[in-house]
Amino acid sequence: MYYRGSRVPLSEKSPRFHTAGVAYGTRFQAAKREWKGGKDLFLGWGGGKEKPTPVRSQAAHAFYRPGVTPVEDTPAYSGRKKAWTPPRMPGLSRFAWGLKWAGLALLALAVVWSKNKTTAMLQDVAGLRLERVSVDGNHYLTDDEVIQTAALPLGESMFKLDLNGALERVQKMDWVEGAFIERRLPRSIVISVRERKPAALLDDGDLYGVDPQGRVLPPSPALLREDLPLISGLTAKADELGNTTTMDSLKPALDFLSFLRKKDPVLAQDVSEVNLSEADSLKVTFIDGVQADFNPTVDETDLRRMALVLSDLSGKGKHAATMDFRYRGMVLVKTREAP
Repeated sequence: MYYRGSRVPLSEKSPRFHTAGVAYGTRFQAAKREWKGGKDLFLGWGGGKEKPTPVRSQAAHAFYRPGVTPVEDTPAYSGRKKAWTPPRMPGLSRFAWGLKWAGLALLALAVVWSKNKTTAMLQDVAGLRLERVSVDGNHYLTDDEVIQTAALPLGESMFKLDLNGALERVQKMDWVEGAFIERRLPRSIVISVRERKPAALLDDGDLYGVDPQGRVLPPSPALLREDLPLISGLTAKADELGNTTTMDSLKPALDFLSFLRKKDPVLAQDVSEVNLSEADSLKVTFIDGVQADFNPTVDETDLRRMALVLSDLSGKGKHAATMDFRYRGMVLVKTREAP
């Protein structure tokens, strides 16, 4: 019979009490001897007294008795698993698990270390050294400017290059809005840059770029070939390059150009210069030589008034030299001879 998973001798059903030290094999051997003796008599074989067979005594066992032995007091019973388990030394389980985890951790560290060492050795053996750095996407910056700023040493292992440091240095350049560095095996590095787009040129003896946010950009040979309106009347300082500290001063001109591009793109292309030398006036010169004075803030009413004046003069066969829109309800116009 089975009680909670443990085999119990059939004799346990007997009301008689058997101590743990009784050797159950003794009863079996005695019955066997009796049977042998009867067999000998039956066959007519005479035999002397049979020698007793030595019986090995078995170790005492503790059995679980329902209703007698508490389950919790049984050494080989697991209350958590609800089953009989082999006896074990207390405290060894956690220690063994700790050793197992420590062994696994050491094995993982050894694998990672050997992998890194093997990779480094293969890289050195393969001779993957930097031989060429190229630049892509640049227009206002020269290749040499970008390469010198990146400062990637030629001859260095392709896998030991500090690409993050080089990328950070390139992104700090005034003209750079975004950058990306790509490793091209076996021996090349490509630096891709996205430059800021100038909306106008700032004339201070040298030509500086000005983006729509009012950021002053360093001089570039490519700016000389740009068809962009000129902003004059201001000076650019060295500490203003690459930042928007002059945004307040440039704002009237930038707002005017942005407004004109939205409302009349054709007229915006005819703007040659916006002069900011006077704080209360916006002097605009068009490519046909006509000068127009506006208040610092230009609106659609000013554009309609200018269109009406130019249309009226054209109908009369005259050409405007200067126009002043700073006065409410009137426009001061000076004409000139036809070119």
